[in-house]
Parts: sequence; C-alpha cells; structure tokens
Amino acid sequence: MHPTPEFNLFDYMYYYNGAGIGAGDFNNDGKIDLFFSSNQGNNALYLNEGDLKFKDVTKEANIPNDGAWNTGVSVVDINNDGLLDIYICRVGNFKSLHGKNQLLICKGIKNGIPFYEDEAKQYGLDFSGFSTQAVFFDYDGDGDLDMFLLNHSVNHEARFAPRSNFINTYDLLSGDRIYRNNGNNTFTDVTSETKINSSSISYGLGVAVSDINLDGYPDLYIGNDFHENDYLYINQHNGTFSDENNQQLMHTSQYTMGVDIADANNDGYPEIFSLDMEPQDPVILKRSIEEDDYDIFQHKLSFGYNYQYSRNNLQYNRRNNHFSETGLYSGVYATDWSWASLWMDFNNDGLKDLFISNGIPKRLNDIDYITFVSSGEMQEKLRMNKLGQNELTLIDQFPEIKIPNKFYLNKGNLQFEDMSDAVENNVSTFSNGSVYADLDNDGDVDVVVNNIDDPVLIYRNNANNKKQRPSVAITLKGSGKNINAIGAKIILFANNAIRTYENFPVKGFQSSMQTPVYVGLYQTKIDSAFLVWPDNTYQSISLSAQQPSVTFSYKKDLPKFNYSIIKNYWKNETKPVVDITAQTGLNYVHHENSFIEFNREFLIPHGISTEGPALAVADINHDGLEDVFVGSSKTFHNAVFLQQPNGKFFQTKQPLMALDSMCEDVDAQWVDVNNDGNLDLVIASGGNEYYGKDEHLLPRVYLNDGKANFKKLEGAFNNIFVTQSCVVPFDFNGDGFVDLFIGGRVVPWQYGKTPQSYLLQNDGTGKFIDVTEKYAKELSNIGMVTNALWFDINKDGQKDLIVSCEWGGIYAFMNNKGTFTKKTLTDKNGWWNFILPVDVNNDGNIDLIAGNLGLNSRLQASDKEPVRLYYNDFDDNGLKEQILTYYVQGKEIPFLGKEELTKQLPGIKRKYLYAANFAKASLEEIFSKEKLKSSQLLTANYFSSAVLMNDGKLNFTTEALPWEAQLSQYRDAVVVDANGDNLPDILLVGNYYDNNIQMGRYDADYGTLLINKGNGKFETSNLNGLQIMGQVRKIRSIKIKNQPSFILAKNNDAVQIIQFESGKSQK
Repeated sequence: MHPTPEFNLFDYMYYYNGAGIGAGDFNNDGKIDLFFSSNQGNNALYLNEGDLKFKDVTKEANIPNDGAWNTGVSVVDINNDGLLDIYICRVGNFKSLHGKNQLLICKGIKNGIPFYEDEAKQYGLDFSGFSTQAVFFDYDGDGDLDMFLLNHSVNHEARFAPRSNFINTYDLLSGDRIYRNNGNNTFTDVTSETKINSSSISYGLGVAVSDINLDGYPDLYIGNDFHENDYLYINQHNGTFSDENNQQLMHTSQYTMGVDIADANNDGYPEIFSLDMEPQDPVILKRSIEEDDYDIFQHKLSFGYNYQYSRNNLQYNRRNNHFSETGLYSGVYATDWSWASLWMDFNNDGLKDLFISNGIPKRLNDIDYITFVSSGEMQEKLRMNKLGQNELTLIDQFPEIKIPNKFYLNKGNLQFEDMSDAVENNVSTFSNGSVYADLDNDGDVDVVVNNIDDPVLIYRNNANNKKQRPSVAITLKGSGKNINAIGAKIILFANNAIRTYENFPVKGFQSSMQTPVYVGLYQTKIDSAFLVWPDNTYQSISLSAQQPSVTFSYKKDLPKFNYSIIKNYWKNETKPVVDITAQTGLNYVHHENSFIEFNREFLIPHGISTEGPALAVADINHDGLEDVFVGSSKTFHNAVFLQQPNGKFFQTKQPLMALDSMCEDVDAQWVDVNNDGNLDLVIASGGNEYYGKDEHLLPRVYLNDGKANFKKLEGAFNNIFVTQSCVVPFDFNGDGFVDLFIGGRVVPWQYGKTPQSYLLQNDGTGKFIDVTEKYAKELSNIGMVTNALWFDINKDGQKDLIVSCEWGGIYAFMNNKGTFTKKTLTDKNGWWNFILPVDVNNDGNIDLIAGNLGLNSRLQASDKEPVRLYYNDFDDNGLKEQILTYYVQGKEIPFLGKEELTKQLPGIKRKYLYAANFAKASLEEIFSKEKLKSSQLLTANYFSSAVLMNDGKLNFTTEALPWEAQLSQYRDAVVVDANGDNLPDILLVGNYYDNNIQMGRYDADYGTLLINKGNGKFETSNLNGLQIMGQVRKIRSIKIKNQPSFILAKNNDAVQIIQFESGKSQK
C-alpha cells in the first residue's frame, strides 16, 4: 500500500481493508486456479500447475488493469457456457477513484489459458460506487442467477442519526443492490421491489447466503460496520426479503466484517459466524478501545440501533427461528482485527472447523493512535485537507502489529480448540481475503490468503497425507440456467446426526470459491444421503471413501425434497407448552426505573438495581383460588391480582401499598405474620439505589384484613439498611409464629463489602427482631446472598436454611432445635443465583439444582485461573474501589481498560500517559503490591450451572449441567414433568442484561428444559411450541381453573403465564 497526502486512510477509512480472492477451475483442467484482486496493484490470475505450483497468466488472459481500487471477487459462470467468469467489485465515484465494477466474461481457452473481456456494461452490472462484494444466487426461484451487491458507506460520523431517518431511503453509491437476471444475459436493478435496506448507512463488509430456516429458499446475512444493524434477510418466497435481525437475534457484532454460514454442530440447521476486532493478546487488548461507553451504547439504542458488541459472534441456530449467541462459550470471540471467516473441515471428521484471517497495518482502535489523531492540530488539518508528508511520517511511527491467522478445530458441542500454534510456518501478517480448496487434489482442503504488503500465503493441509482421513469432492452439474447448481445442498444422515453442505461460493471476506463440495468421511457411517438441487428437487446419492471424487448431473422431474425430514429428526417429544396469559387477563407490565448504577460505581461488573420484580402466589382471600402479587421498581406501583373461578384475574386497588411506590420490590412472601388466619405480605426491598439509613431500604409487612385489603405494619423491621435479595419464612423456634430470613445482597454504594444478612424472630405481633448472633453466628456475614430457602436437607424433621451466594458457595445452616451451624455444600465459588431441591435420581436423597453465571461469558474461571475482585481504597480518597480481574493467555489483568478505570481512578491516567505502557504493566505495577495484598479479596473459580448430587451423607458432588444449559445466566427454576415419565424434569429460566458494556448481555436462553434421564443425568430440550423471551427473575407454580400452570415475572417486561398441555408427551 502506498498512502500519499492526497489519498490515505483519513480520506478513505477502508484504506487498509485489503482485497479478495476467487478460486475455481478457470481452464477446465481439473485443478483449482486462483484469481487475486488488488487495491493499488494489478489484479492477477494464476493457473494451477499441480503440487501447489502456480503460473501467472494475467497478461495472456487479458485481465484488464486500469489502476482502479479493486475489492471483492466473485466467481460465476454467468452465461452458463461451461467457462468460469469473474465479477470484480471496486470503489468508484470517490475522490481520485473512478472505477466501475467489472464482469470478466471468459471468451474461451487458448493453449490452456482462459481469456476474458469485460462485459459488465452489456449485462447492466457496471455499478460505480463503494462496492465490497457481489453474490450470485437465485433469490426469486426462477432458475437463473440474480445478483446481490454489497456496498459500503465511506462516511461514519456524518451518518450517525436516528435509524428511522434512513428507513426506505436509497443511496446511489453506498446502498446495497439486488439485480434480477432477465434471462437474456442482462440484469435489472430491483432493489426497491425486494424491500432490502439500501441507505447511506449500509456499511456492508460481509455477506453470506444460506437457507437459514430450511424452507428451500436462500436467505442472506449482511454484516455492517459501525452503528448500523446487521441484516438477517429471510426470503419471503415472493421476490422480497424481511429483515428479521431484531426478531431472531439477541445481539450481534458491532463492527461486523467477514461472515460465513454453515451447520457447525451437525443438527442440519446453519449457524452464522461474524467477525469483529476484539484482541486475544492481553497487551493488544489493553491498548485498544473496546466497547462503547455506557451512555453512548444507550444513546444508540434510543436511536433505533440494536444491541451490538465489538467481538466475534457465533449465532447458534435453536431450530425455532431464534438464535443464541455463543461466541464466548465457544472460545472464538476474540481473534483481533479479523476479516475472513471460513467454515471448513480441516481433518475430514465431518465437523466444520473455522479459519479466520486477521491483521491491519494501522490499528484505528489503538488508544494512543486515537489520542494522536484527535488532537486539535490534526483535526484542523483533516478538516482543511492539509495533511502533509510530515503527518504521514508520524503516523508511520505507530507500531504495526502483525499477527498470525487463526485455525480453530471443532470439538463438538459448539466448542473450538485454537490449533493455530500447531500450524507450521503460520507467520504473522496483515491478512484479508481468503479461500479454501483442495489445490493439490489429495483429499483435504488447503487455504489461500491475500495479504497486505506481503506475499500470498498458502496453507497446505496434510490431514489426508496417509490416506487415512478420506473425503469426497462432489462436482455438481446443474440445469441450463444454473450450470454449477449454486444453491444446491448435500444432506447426510450419518453418525446419529445430520450434516448439511450448501453450494454457495461467496464466503468470508471479499472472496468466493466455485469448487466442488467437500465432504469429510473419516469414521463416518452414512445411513442415507441426499442431493437437493436449487429447485428443491432431490435424489438419493451414494458416497464412498473409495471414490474420492464424484459428479452428479441435474435431471428433470425429480420429486420435491421434504424439509420436514430434517425438522422432524429433532422432534420435540416433550409436552407442548402454551401461553395462556391473555386468557387469564393478568395484564401486568413491570417497568424498571431509570437508574444507571455504572455512573455511581464505575467499576462494578454488573448492576444490582434490576433484580426485581418480586413474585408471590397464594390464596389470600379464602376462596380456594390462588392469587398473585407482582412487585414493582421505584416510582411504579406493585399489584395484587385475585383469581376468579373462571380463571380470570382482576387487579385490586391497594391505595395504602401505593404510598410506598418509592421502594423497590425484589422478593415477597405470603405469610400470616400475626396468626389472625389471614395471609399477609412480606416484601424484601432492593434496587441498590438508596444508601445509609434511608427508610426505603427497610423490608415491609402489609397486613391482610381477610378480604385482600392491605395496610402497612409500621415498625415491623429496624436497622436493616442493606439491598436485599430474598425473604424466606419459617418458624425456626417452634413458638407458633413465623420467623424470617432476609438475605443481604450488597451494601449500597459499596459493592464488594460483605452485606449483613438477618435471622429474624417474630415477636408475636408481626414485628421482627434480629437474633442472628444468638442462633446463627456465621450467617450474618455469609456473603452476597442471592437466594435462600428453608428445606429439611438431612431429613431430621427440622428445616434447614440453604443459601446461595455471589463470590461464594452454597451453604446449609443445619437446624439443631433452633440453632444453626454452617455446612458448605460445595466449595465451588461462583456467582450462584438460586438453589432448587429435588431428588433427581430417586434415591431418597435430596439433590440441588443450582443456577450460576454459566459459561457463555468473557469471565472464564477455574482453580488455576480464578476471577477475582480486589476491594480497597486504591487512590486513598476515603472510598473503596472494585478491581475485577481475569486471566487472558495466562496473565491476570484488570477486566476494564485504561479509559474505564480512570473514570474512578484518575491517577492511572497520570501514571500511564500512553495506553501502550498501561497495557504492558502488571497488575502489581498498576495498583501496587501493597494495595492488592491488603485488599478484601473475592474469588470465583466455577461458573457452570450445576446439579449437586447428594450421597445420602450430606456429601455433595458438583456436576455441571449439559452444555446447552450453560449459555446464559439462570435466575430461577421449577420442577416439571415435561414428558410424562414421572421423573422430575427441570424448567430453567433466566437471562440478565444489566451488565457493563464490556461484559455484554446474557441473553441466550429461551427457557430450557432439563429432561431427566435417570441416575442424575439430564438432556436439554427447547420448550415445545414456545420461546420464553426476556429476563425472567422468578417463576412460581400456580393452579388456574385447577390446572397446573406457571407464572413468570420478568424484569422490565410483562408477566407471562404458561401451561404444559395435559395428556401424553409427543413420544
């Protein structure tokens, strides 16, 4: 690359995005050849001479080179003459760049060399604008290939405005396009008819095609840079697309670059992988800008943009038109500034592995670089277009960090192992466009990478060198209008799974590969195999390791493929679940009040203020029907609903309760506190907003007059001024009056300090006295309590108190006639959220289901590499701060970066003027050895949600739940019989959004069933027919019209009531 004062990265922000590759057999000799595009150099065609030797035939092939800025390459036989053509995207109509996109039509092969003429204008495809990549596919099902053109805007800051400003607008240069094939070697722009976005905020860098929902029509995923949403275009079968990003995806990458789509877990449904620029190296990570500031993030949401995080995203297809993003769990979220993502089978084992190209010469997210270019002098020169050679020389002094490309081996269960270090000669480069193909015809796929200012890389695959890991290369001969059968699928039922392969050449970044479909057959037992042609007709095929290459040709009048064969393979055999909320009339929406904890305590890992609402169920008016209390946040009103015989609920008026609307309800219990025969209401107060001895922190008791009218009992509690998590009732001293345990969640304004928890004795009037020190000394400072329950865990006839903690374990306080001793049930310190007692293996001993943070998080904890929180006054200003740390590549580093830390600790900015120096510093150098040593230290070494198996002697073995139950944070659970086998199954609910932006939302769950298989083993299942959306805080069983039902209280969302349909399961 050769930047000049007249044209450089300040003029064109995608100056260093690099160029693409096209792979295909251009001279029809049975070997895959390569075409390379170039930004500032000449495009080039290399013919494969065998044994990975290539010959440059650019001149002989009449490849035009006019000095234009070339980007993406698409290989296609557009006129179906058996000769591969090449479509080249370019940047034009911009400053000194004036090129038009090219369509190089192969006119023949002479002396083994193809030769070309540019006929883009004749075809109507000579677009001149800001093009990234073209995709040829049959979107309208008429049999011929249409074209989607991915374009990109070149102006970021001037385009940040409410998203509604851009809807239904069309930009002539940067808007995406769809061109319909007219069937006569011409194309018509039908963009507006197809209902795709084509605005000036189309920052398109990645595109991939797949039949995402298995309906036989090709869909599109578009990766956009900056603030614009990615697009998930679902084909509507009528020549239009519907963007269903917000309906199917919970969040996406922010600066999306290359994308690819393939079935990564062999269930027949495709996953989506998008790339971003989160560094893997701890030093690079800490010298780079990471996520948006909290306020900016929220501002973007208010403008209509969706949830986006600056890391790679792996969208796991849940087979129900929803995706769970698992990049963190899968271990592929951080690969630095990444471009091409390619799903491919490295070792022919039938699992699709992952290749990622990465690197950029000028790291535009480098904090020191941003500081330099943001200076007043530089900004003035940029505004006046007076950037000179001196400034370019200064920019060149910034370090150029080359990094090696990444190879991830698929280990199953959507987990990947980084095997990059095992790749010989994996040199560090600035790599962009990439392709895979079996270049040497030895039965395994090789990789080719286009680099900036370095020679091309070819990674030779040796997996099948000994011919022990076979594969088959499938060549497809399609119909006359689609000769290479673009859009065809290979479907294998093998090894108790479904393997799908789609024939769409464009993948990764600015590249395409018109090659055979490669299918790995190592240790593969095929039950049946199908070839589905682009028109959705199909034929059964036979594949054998003894036949490494095979060709299939299209035939007319084949039967239509029934996609239910795939869908029914995973038929949900649990009882159908229905949403009956509307039928009940229980229409309550919880609204979270606006309070940004991160503006008060900048360094906390997550919020505490959004842990409501409370939920309680009981018959409170003596009519034999169960009624409901739902809590509220500060400034809103909670609600009491009475059930009627017809199953409808009506909301009662509670004017005296409304007087306390400045309190926040996080837990509640119906309990008769004064023995008058009426169930009263006890509420634990949370919100973490008040501090000191503010009365709004106090728990509350509301007395029931027997007719469901409630009045606050004044003076029920004294001196309980912590943010609470739970209140659980039990008459622990046997005096006939119910007592309480109230769990301390945090000390307001002092996350990290141990809050006090309380064992409270009823004085006989409904008022409560703290007797913790008298009866349960170790309970008072047990930790940050998240949940608790009374349960007779040792079957001695006395209920014990079981407590879960954040930054702690799970503990039982064993009841010995009213006094309590602590017993640790698991020594695994986690962020435990709840415990559910149930005898999962029918051995007569009570086991525990325990919800935790899960494994789909940037925080990965183990005994060797725990997550820690250091709590101390690090800047000696009289206030203590929280320093959250975790391990990256074996090094303990602060979770937050320099910019975030300096908001609370401004001395760090003075100590480390340059982010590069901060990034290299050790923890002890940043915060001092003495301060770290004297800190209150909180530690977590286990984040899996788990079952604690009881051996009958109160020895519990902690066993992680299946991987599908580790993808989000679980907050509650209930026992259900989901399949009619009388074994206790579990319905898990959760998600939690209120984290700092660097952590991101935990949003991957839609309600997960643990199906009990006996002997303490579980398999997971989606709910049959229903997805539970949002953040569920509480779930309770309730009978409605005498039918077992479940009510779910969600944060900042409507209450939901669901039922398992009666009768047998779907087995």
